Amino acid sequence: MCGVTDTPHADQVRNHARWRPGWYAGRTSYAWLLPLATQPGLRNLVNEYQYALRDLPGFDLVPLEWMHVLLQEVGFTDEVDEDRIDPLLAAARERLSSTPPLTLAFHHAVVLPESLALPAEPQTNVRELRTAVRGATAEITGEASLPPEPEDVDQHVSLAHSTTEGPAIFAIATLNGTVVEPITAKVDSLSLVRLNRDHSCSEWETIAEVPLGG
Repeated sequence: MCGVTDTPHADQVRNHARWRPGWYAGRTSYAWLLPLATQPGLRNLVNEYQYALRDLPGFDLVPLEWMHVLLQEVGFTDEVDEDRIDPLLAAARERLSSTPPLTLAFHHAVVLPESLALPAEPQTNVRELRTAVRGATAEITGEASLPPEPEDVDQHVSLAHSTTEGPAIFAIATLNGTVVEPITAKVDSLSLVRLNRDHSCSEWETIAEVPLGG
């Protein structure tokens, strides 16, 4: 049934297409993320929302192949030695060997300052996994060299990114008027990727996957 998520809608949106500190065209970063493109229920849910959003101006839809939840950036690939990748993977496998696969629920989409997104619930599970991944990464790279933890926006799966600035009233009305059913997704691994932000959404190539629960 239609309703409003516990995450409040933003009243205003701003353009998502801007370079974050340290980023420029062609630069890549190692990052941990939950890839979600193969989740059939989530794909269907995103399709329903994106169909409703197809004529809404001011937003670029995110291709299904790039659906994800970002957990932790490791560092720019031109600053992290490649010989640290195998120890990083080993530390993550050891730290996550007792972490069971995640069951995440997705239902009502929400307007965030730079995107329209589906919160991953319970968000406490995502935060706990992020803490474990950050700890494993710090063992290898050192806490001082770790990038800051991602913003709360990264506990969501993005449906569309804002391409303009202004009030969010029409986006809110579109999302609240879209009738969808909740779905659950079981995530049994996370990926270490080489991430780039050259285009309107994050894209990556997978370096390795680490299973949850060994």
